[in-house]
Amino acid sequence: MKTNQNTSSDSEFQTRDIYISAVLKQLQIPLIKVESNGRQGIFVFRNDGKIKEIVNDYFNDKLQINPKALFETWKSLKAMAFSSIGDVR
Repeated sequence: MKTNQNTSSDSEFQTRDIYISAVLKQLQIPLIKVESNGRQGIFVFRNDGKIKEIVNDYFNDKLQINPKALFETWKSLKAMAFSSIGDVR
């Protein structure tokens, strides 16, 4: 499964996918930081062992998340990503 993410260590999970990031944040996976990679933000989460299952459930349409809260989380992450790359909109 290729989803633009890689695990830099056993304790961290990185992804450029803002939609997966919003889901992880909404499911209480701690966001450690947002890094800049040129024109993209990279979201770095603490890897607690549940992320692989959550990502699989995401792609298999098995998650149930409050859509309003998910959208608010997405907007917040988008602002953080733009801030990390120096693009304040």
